[in-house]
Amino acid sequence: MVKITCFKCHWSWSLSSEEVKTIFDALTPEDNYYAVGCPKCRRVNKVTRKQLQQALPRPAAEPDTPESEVDEAAPPEQNSEEAAPEQES
Repeated sequence: MVKITCFKCHWSWSLSSEEVKTIFDALTPEDNYYAVGCPKCRRVNKVTRKQLQQALPRPAAEPDTPESEVDEAAPPEQNSEEAAPEQES
């Protein structure tokens, strides 16, 4: 959600997350801002690409990896007998 305040009449309104996503997807790489008209006075207000990007909904967190994948990715454990050199007395 992006909260916008008109710089001319100081009217405040918000863009929903869905609107922000739609607007951000419509921006071309050359666009640095999006022009939003004030609903009260119709004056154009600029919303920067950075503001829109920060307001985008975050992707859902990935589920934890199953233990079988974790075990396969972990390096093999060493025995304490193999790790320590033998000492002769």
